[in-house]
Amino acid sequence: MFITAAHKEQIRSWLDGLDERTRWMLALRQREDAWEEDLTWRLAAERALHTSVEYATDIASLIIDALVMRDPGGYADILKVLVEEDVLPAQWFDDISGIFDLRARFIRDHANVKPQEVRQAVAGYAPLFPPFAEHIRRYVQL
Repeated sequence: MFITAAHKEQIRSWLDGLDERTRWMLALRQREDAWEEDLTWRLAAERALHTSVEYATDIASLIIDALVMRDPGGYADILKVLVEEDVLPAQWFDDISGIFDLRARFIRDHANVKPQEVRQAVAGYAPLFPPFAEHIRRYVQL
């Protein structure tokens, strides 16, 4: 199998969405005020983190399916497949792996996610999405 022009267009669209969220989060992480204590800002940051994970895993899943790579066993494993196939660096995967537990908490244990955790997640994970996008663009030749 191979990555078609339609696949590339879908990946490009998803990367645009990821880039938009990443720019917003990178700007947010520069703020020195207690934005995480404001419910609107915190919920927006949670949503940006969550959808960024979804974009990354959707992109990876499309590549995995198009190139008939091994079937992943879960969210983290979707990106791990791309590490195994030398699309993404192992260190990048190690750095971002914690976001999958946070994503699950956003869905199943939302009431117990603390404002400071959201701030730390934005600070720690937002800078990891641009390298992901760069590796994907290079790999699929966008």
